[in-house]
Amino acid sequence: MNALSPEPTFNCAAVILAAGFARRFGSDKRQWSMPDGRTLLESTLARYQDGFGSVFLVLRPEDSEWVRGLGGCTKVFAADAHLGMGHSLAAGIAAARDFDGVFIALGDMPWVEASTLEELRRRLNDRGAIVRPFHDGTPGHPVGFGQAHFGALMKLSGDEGAKVVLDQNRQRIVAIDVADVGVIRDLDVPPSSDLSA
Repeated sequence: MNALSPEPTFNCAAVILAAGFARRFGSDKRQWSMPDGRTLLESTLARYQDGFGSVFLVLRPEDSEWVRGLGGCTKVFAADAHLGMGHSLAAGIAAARDFDGVFIALGDMPWVEASTLEELRRRLNDRGAIVRPFHDGTPGHPVGFGQAHFGALMKLSGDEGAKVVLDQNRQRIVAIDVADVGVIRDLDVPPSSDLSA
């Protein structure tokens, strides 16, 4: 490569997991109304659309009707979503497998700051790397995986999620300390106060 050639671009996508059943919440929290009138899932989707050129939204097959209005993303309907998060995650990675890296995000975490996403994307520049944000020592989301880990992620099943892949590759994890509490803030039960805080 000569000196005038541009640096190669590390092409990343976001995969938002939104196929869960939110049993603790008591209703479909994805459609919970936020203070600005958008649903929780719409807010999360908008955040990642601003930060990534390609966004894959993982859903349940029965969601096909009510998500028609959600644009600007590739919808992935995970046939085995009812069997656990591992199946949803595997389906999302399979859909995005042509990218150099993928950030796994959760559909109930719309409060991650744009600057945090930019920093995480910048730090995932190796197909063998894993990038994870930490807030005050607590691991958060989204977690970025280079393409070298896609094979293991696509084999996930049940409720194991990505933890098994993280545990097997501790030495590859690049920990990013952030002041952004949004990386650990989610919505597990109906809120009793203003969600915009």
